[in-house]
Amino acid sequence: MTGTHLLEVKDLTVDFLSLGGSFRATNGVSFHVDAGETLVILGESGSGKSVSASAIMGLIDTPPGDICAGSVAYRGRDLSSLSEGERRDLNGRKIAMIFQDPLSHLNPVYTIGWQMEEVFSVHGVASGGVARQRAIDILRRVGIPEPEKRIDQYPRTRFRI
Repeated sequence: MTGTHLLEVKDLTVDFLSLGGSFRATNGVSFHVDAGETLVILGESGSGKSVSASAIMGLIDTPPGDICAGSVAYRGRDLSSLSEGERRDLNGRKIAMIFQDPLSHLNPVYTIGWQMEEVFSVHGVASGGVARQRAIDILRRVGIPEPEKRIDQYPRTRFRI
């Protein structure tokens, strides 16, 4: 697979339909990421960062969203050709994103550990005590204090009035 990028986005264009007509959310977005690289996408609010990432992961609701042009390939494989099952196997295991929308963060009904361990289990990466330890290790790596304690707590949303 020499010459194949890990992730390659070419001319990605996404429109959203509304009562007022069509709105172009991204227009010809192109970039690639190779193994071992980190890509940072910066831009103003509404510039298409989240739409681009959602399109890459196949998370654009159609309708109202429409990927009207461009292509996305992972290791040379066109992601638009994947079945729903193949996409589910890829998302979360090989391609993932951290959403900025507070409504898509951890669910306050379940413990932090249960939610993290479920991801490992669903994708066949680990289960039981191994999944728990991996979750604790991740919490530690991102700087969460007392990860052994936090893993059994519930995420909280604080509101000020």
